[in-house]
Amino acid sequence: MVGVVIKILDQISGEINRIAGILSGIFILIIGFIVTYEVIMRYIFNAPTNWVLETSIYLNIGCVFLAVGITLRDNMHIFVDTLISRFSNRNQMILQLIGLLLGFIFCFILSYKGLQMALNSYRIHEVSPTPLHVPLFLPYSFIPLGMGILHLEFIVQIFKKILSLKNTEWEMEGNWIRRNLPPTAFIILIIFFGLLFLSKGLTPVAMVSMLFILIFSGMPIAFALGLIGLMGFYFTLGGGPMLMQVPITTFKILDDFVVVALPLFIMLSTVLNIGEIGSRLFETASKWARHLPGGLGVATILACAVFAAITGSSSATVATIGLVAIPEMLKRSYDRSFVYGTVAIGGVLGPLIPPSIFMILIGMITGDSIGKLFMAGMLPGIVLSIIFSIYVIIRSWMARDIVVIEPATWRERFSSIKSSFFGLLAPIIILGGIYSGIFTPTEAAGIGLVYSLIICSIIYRTLSFKKILHIVMDGAKLNASLAFIVAGALVFGQIVTLLHIPERLCGFLANLPISPMAILLLTLIFIIILGALMDEISILLITYPILYYIFVINFKFDSIWFALIFVVTLEVGLVAPPVGINLFVVQGIDRSARFSEVVKGVLPFVILMIASIILFIYFKPLATYLPGLIG
Repeated sequence: MVGVVIKILDQISGEINRIAGILSGIFILIIGFIVTYEVIMRYIFNAPTNWVLETSIYLNIGCVFLAVGITLRDNMHIFVDTLISRFSNRNQMILQLIGLLLGFIFCFILSYKGLQMALNSYRIHEVSPTPLHVPLFLPYSFIPLGMGILHLEFIVQIFKKILSLKNTEWEMEGNWIRRNLPPTAFIILIIFFGLLFLSKGLTPVAMVSMLFILIFSGMPIAFALGLIGLMGFYFTLGGGPMLMQVPITTFKILDDFVVVALPLFIMLSTVLNIGEIGSRLFETASKWARHLPGGLGVATILACAVFAAITGSSSATVATIGLVAIPEMLKRSYDRSFVYGTVAIGGVLGPLIPPSIFMILIGMITGDSIGKLFMAGMLPGIVLSIIFSIYVIIRSWMARDIVVIEPATWRERFSSIKSSFFGLLAPIIILGGIYSGIFTPTEAAGIGLVYSLIICSIIYRTLSFKKILHIVMDGAKLNASLAFIVAGALVFGQIVTLLHIPERLCGFLANLPISPMAILLLTLIFIIILGALMDEISILLITYPILYYIFVINFKFDSIWFALIFVVTLEVGLVAPPVGINLFVVQGIDRSARFSEVVKGVLPFVILMIASIILFIYFKPLATYLPGLIG
């Protein structure tokens, strides 16, 4: 009977989440079109709107919360399974169940307090301080609405996990303690460090310990961060009334036009991925570089650089270019490890060459100019592309295991440019518009999204209705998974700030008998180690606010230069085992690829990246010269 009820609830939740996911993706598309409309009205008709900015912000809030349920349903929330993957299936399921229960607690508090916030706003007739005077209970209502959909999916997932546990046999012999050691130890540690929250002096220790315990237990990182922040507010900073800070902080971070750039760039990368722009870029690059030793490897790096200059996404760059490059290189008898390593490393250019999602997040955290942050990655991105290409050429020439392809004729080369012209034009429009001052990064993302839809659906005709529906759903889920981590990290960061943890760290570091540069190098080593264990966006959101305070506010390092050094270091984690996301994206493209093959191929590139970090540290103009030109 219970199984039948769960099956019915599962079907209901699935249909509700499908509709909410589609609506979320449609909201993102609407944002792209109205932002483009604003730019057109401002420059062509000299009639700027007074409603686009506010409407875009509220639609963005809606698209985030509407899609969190389907993100959980499709297992799109980011988590770390480095440790729990070594446990038995039953213990993994127990830990996943505990994670779901703890995540449910955080989301319930967010929903309950969010509903209170919406009702209070309705009672006092609160309106936005803008010409539209929008009743604020409307955007506030997206929090309990989206969380309600998520709660239903939580209930389904929890009971399905319980039923699966009942039907799972023990996979190991021994007494009860031995069979249940991982989840038992996890529960004991949670209780122990949870009690430390009762002492304000020990809260920082409790927070750091709980963070690593929850993350490495496989709990979705967004929920782990939010739960720790919730515990800090409740146990350390004033009890129940302080819990209202959870929805307030969550809403506040999304109530910003800069943040609207995130869903737009995510949807843009999804359109270009499914719209087959990557194949045209790779074909053009191969026509110009295939005659070189390892020419298709060089073409892969070049195509990744151009694609990165459109989307700013690492995984999208690897997935899009890799789908074309991997089969083509393997067909030409390229070494398998070399092929996988070249494609994986090409993706690190995504967060570096502007526009960059990492740089947008940093700008949100620090208030630094996103235009300057974008420009800081331009020269280093070009330098890395050249270094990778030189390595590919030298390695292929010395190994002599790759057949050099005959050069393309000049007619073929220029014909390939004509074929991919509209794709090549995209980064010129996006970056040219930003640095000419015609539009903001958020407007650039909106125009890029509309432009990509037009060229893929009308000019190249690579998009059908089914593919557009796929784009809408994928973009909505990716955006919700990222935005929810941002929200959780900001709730976590509020506690860090209120407890003056950055100031305490600065006081400790100031007393160390080493220079600030030595402290920086040790910190970068720590970031690389973290990058090998966790996803990079979570690392950025957790650590950057603290590191910014230490190195920029306290040690007076240049903020733009420090951001560049941090991002390049973080990118090592994209290809560092065991968690480097690009490694798994490559495996997803070629199911026959063994993890050891991918790691072997990417390690020489990792060494080159680490050497490049040293170059960027001691030759600062590579990061600061171009940002200095834009004032």
